[in-house]
Amino acid sequence: MNIIDDFKILLNDLKNQFNNESPEIFKEKIVYQKKEYVLTTDLYSQNKLIQIAKKYHSDCEIISEELNNYHDLMKFKNSIVVMDPLDGTHNFLFGLPMWGLSYTVFSKNREAIESYIGLPVIGILLVFKDNKIYLYSLAPENTIKEISLKKEKIELSKQMIAFDNQFYKDSNRMKKNFNLLVENAFTTRISGSSVFDIAMIVLGGLNARIWHQTEIYDIAPAHAFLQSNGFLINMNSGQKAVLTDRFLMATLDESLYKQLDIIGFMKKGIESDR
Repeated sequence: MNIIDDFKILLNDLKNQFNNESPEIFKEKIVYQKKEYVLTTDLYSQNKLIQIAKKYHSDCEIISEELNNYHDLMKFKNSIVVMDPLDGTHNFLFGLPMWGLSYTVFSKNREAIESYIGLPVIGILLVFKDNKIYLYSLAPENTIKEISLKKEKIELSKQMIAFDNQFYKDSNRMKKNFNLLVENAFTTRISGSSVFDIAMIVLGGLNARIWHQTEIYDIAPAHAFLQSNGFLINMNSGQKAVLTDRFLMATLDESLYKQLDIIGFMKKGIESDR
């Protein structure tokens, strides 16, 4: 057994739960005065990921959405594992396939050194390790493919861009920016899952994904998978994003920031997230 095997077991288990069991709501939580659900599946997946972390990254401190310990990253002194046990909880609840999990390891100096994105319904596990990206199939054939990201420059009018679904977090700016994308991009998508969208960028299905007021567990794998041949950009400054940034864009097209700036996407005079 190795870490890939353990992830495959968990992902296939979650897929079976999705296909064969009725989701159970564990609790409700209020985020920006809006109701969100936590499922028993969230906690089940989190417990399994914690077991994986203790087995393979025992020197790391664990950060997770449901542990509610992600607000102040500066307090963690050691290497960290940032996990999102079930990204797209509401999709899972309503039977939509766009959901998954992520698990990302950061060194003491907060460099992303290892990351995993699992999309059970699609049947894939994306792995970033040793500065390479691998695509594993969850099917019995157990195929493995190395993926090379290709930087590109594309006109905004030809790009498919994914967007946040949580408009209540930054309502005025998000509505303005979404309308600008609708008017200027080729098309937009709102999947309701950050890890799904990050995976689609890596696999070539999306050109970009934009977040407003995001949290580290949503964006962590992008710091790994886009490290070498992609871009994770602080949308307030245009600079490379750091772990504390919250208004972000993931893309393989560095020119996209300037194209969005030209159409008025970023408010001027806003302080950086840093």
